[in-house]
Amino acid sequence: MAMSVARVRSASLDDPFAVHMAPPAGETSDQRTRRLAAAQHAEKTSRQIDEVLLAGKRLLDKKRQDVKILLLGQSESGKSTVLKNFRLRFTPQYFDGERAAWRTVVLLNLISSVRTIVDAIHAELAAPEFTLVSAVHRQRCDALVPLLAQEGAITALLAPISAVAPPGGEITVRPGGAWKVLLAESDAAKHTADVAAALCDEVETLWGDAAVRELLQKRDISLRDAGGYFLDDIARVTDPGYVPTDADILRARIKTLGVEEHFFEKEGAPGTRGVKDFWIYDVPGSRGSRAVWISFFDQVQAIVFLTPLSFYEVLEEDTRVNRLEDSVVLWKEVCANALLAHVQIILFFNKMDILKAKLRAGLIVKEYVPSFGDRENSYAGATAYFKEKFRAYHKRTSPKPRSFFYYETTAVDTRSTAKIIGAVHEEIFRKHLHESILI
Repeated sequence: MAMSVARVRSASLDDPFAVHMAPPAGETSDQRTRRLAAAQHAEKTSRQIDEVLLAGKRLLDKKRQDVKILLLGQSESGKSTVLKNFRLRFTPQYFDGERAAWRTVVLLNLISSVRTIVDAIHAELAAPEFTLVSAVHRQRCDALVPLLAQEGAITALLAPISAVAPPGGEITVRPGGAWKVLLAESDAAKHTADVAAALCDEVETLWGDAAVRELLQKRDISLRDAGGYFLDDIARVTDPGYVPTDADILRARIKTLGVEEHFFEKEGAPGTRGVKDFWIYDVPGSRGSRAVWISFFDQVQAIVFLTPLSFYEVLEEDTRVNRLEDSVVLWKEVCANALLAHVQIILFFNKMDILKAKLRAGLIVKEYVPSFGDRENSYAGATAYFKEKFRAYHKRTSPKPRSFFYYETTAVDTRSTAKIIGAVHEEIFRKHLHESILI
């Protein structure tokens, strides 16, 4: 016995864990079996934890090496649509897998437009002397109550995982794909499609009513200029067999609350030869959310800055601020930031189709921008003027000289935007490779 203790003490000098790892005195066969099983389970758990930590480290190391692109711009500038264009261009299989979810979003967008019309009719009917609508319009609105109720049904569906707006407001979801799974597979989403199909004729009758069009014009409501416009496609998007096209998904709108991180892994799609993996960060553009931008400034290699030339509009969240003036302020701040001195900044003048339509309709630029002066009041004249303004701020405020990259885009135009996205991607990776060689 003394010899056995002496051996353990001797071993403990070489291995301090020997005493603790030795079997308990008087251990039975069953106890030994349970002890060894517990030890094996602990070892397996430890290996799994190590594997997770190692995978996390590999992902972090890869993330540090991969190109990271930041999308910046005010709310409604088109960041989400440009992000979808990147998906369509570089990860088309992923894009295809989400069509069922986007069908429900398209229908929600259509319902939102119908609600806008119904609210305008009710407001007109409540006026002391209404002239544009009648009791017939009230009946049409009443017939559409089941369709409008689907907003509440989808809101309730998303409530456990999303930030949602009250009835009549815009549905807002949190980052991630959980909401897409629900919209693609739920009974509530299928029921929304059934209700929309059943009430297709009622919606078309309402939208085709001349009095309704006149009422919207009277109240300065321009549904065609808004994101998620599908009133000219009612029969198509409410058809039971409807599958959203690429253009439909780009036009469809759902608001996201918070920062979205998207990893683009090469799929080997046609036209993407040589494409490397990269990340895109889509950050909120509302004035109250811009403080989060700076936390990404020391991580990115390129910024895509979007601004519509909406000099004739004000911010939705602050009607005292002109949209274009707000974009100019943001542009100067981004260009001047010392953390971004080595970052490519690529300017997108977005939603140019809307500007063209406004100019054709008689919009006078100098009435909103006095410094425009007597320049030609045309698309070419306006874009040239604002391009030079943004170029001058870029040159004047950048901490060190860098190239000025600029594109005119209509993000819902898949063909032209695909070419631009390809060119932007190539330029970003060319610069990244050049810097990697220098390092």
